[in-house]
Amino acid sequence: MTGASGAGKSSLLSMIYLARKPSAGRIRLFERDVTTLSRPETAMMRRKIGVVFQDFRLLDHLTALENVALPLKISGQRDEKVRRHVAELLAWVGLSEHLDSYPPTLSGGQKQRVAIARAVVGRPSLLIADEPTGNVDDRMAVRLLYLFEELNKLGTTIVIATHNESLVARFDHPVVRLVDGGVRVDRPRKGRA
Repeated sequence: MTGASGAGKSSLLSMIYLARKPSAGRIRLFERDVTTLSRPETAMMRRKIGVVFQDFRLLDHLTALENVALPLKISGQRDEKVRRHVAELLAWVGLSEHLDSYPPTLSGGQKQRVAIARAVVGRPSLLIADEPTGNVDDRMAVRLLYLFEELNKLGTTIVIATHNESLVARFDHPVVRLVDGGVRVDRPRKGRA
C-alpha cells in the first residue's frame, strides 16, 4: 500500500490490526466482520496477526533474542526450540552478532529488523507492516521484502505500507494506492524484477 504522507496508510493499518474501529463501514478478516467483535474475540483474532510498527515497540529490558521469542513463549513453545528458531531468524536478518543486545544499544535499522523478526516468528496468517524498510539500507530492504515473499508463499497474507515507490516497483504484486481519500489498485505487470 502506498500513498503520500497523511493519506491514511497508518490509520487503515491500525483498523486492519484491530487497534481502532472504523467510523463507518465494515472490515472483514478471516471471513468475519471484525467491527462487531467482543474484547475476548478481538484478542483471539489478534493472535492471527503479526504487526511491524513504525516505532518498533520493542521491550528495552529484553534482549533482541528475547523480544523475538516473546510471541512463541506466550503461545507455550519449549525454550530450546524457541532459542534455535529465533537465532536462525535473527541470523537471516543479519543480527546473529546481536542476539544478546538490548534495544537501546541497537541502531534504528537493527531495531527494525528485530521488530520484523518478532512479527514473523510465529508465521501469522496476516502480517501488517507499517514502513518496514524505512530504517534500513536498500540492500537490506530488498532482503526483507524477499523474506515477506517467502512468508507469503507459506500462506501468510502480507500488507505493507510504504512510501518507497522504487522499492514497490521492484516487486510484482498488486499495489493499493491511497489517493485523495480514495483507493486505487494497480495490478502487477509481468516482467518486473
